[in-house]
Amino acid sequence: MSEQQDREAILELHRTWWEANHRLVIPEMQSVFPSGDAYLMFNLNGHPYFGLEEKTKLWEHYQGQLDIVEYPELQVMRLTVSGDMAWLACEGIFPVRATGADGLGSESVKVGDGIDRMHLRATEIYQRNDGDGNPKWKMWHFHCSPMPPSDEPRPGLGGSQKERGIGGGPGITPVRVTRTGSRD
Repeated sequence: MSEQQDREAILELHRTWWEANHRLVIPEMQSVFPSGDAYLMFNLNGHPYFGLEEKTKLWEHYQGQLDIVEYPELQVMRLTVSGDMAWLACEGIFPVRATGADGLGSESVKVGDGIDRMHLRATEIYQRNDGDGNPKWKMWHFHCSPMPPSDEPRPGLGGSQKERGIGGGPGITPVRVTRTGSRD
């Protein structure tokens, strides 16, 4: 594969992952990650999840707790491919509403029964390995965390996310690969 083909394959996995989050479509989500227990996620709820089986159980739980009411709005800030490894950094808005008593199930991130447009950032690590040793790109690690308020200046430097735009920064032209709106 050429570097451009690698980038396109990784961006397609990124798109599939984030679009699967809308309505928590488990088969689409599962297609992004390697088989087995090697996958590691640091979820927005602050907890780690190990392997595809745990991630599937989390999403089954969330199907009764959350409604992701629109496609998340994500902007890719960086994508670096080096051999059989790659990393992607993005930030965006995750429109979510609690439909069950647990919500996200975390004291560190609260979701109300109205639509919360959560500002988040994420790092995704990819390997050209499907978990069974086949040379196919899959996401092996995902780390997501909330962003500060959009108008909060950066300590020591100033400037805010609102001023630079989602995914913007010095020398960065953000790229959006997910759809907009809802599936309904």
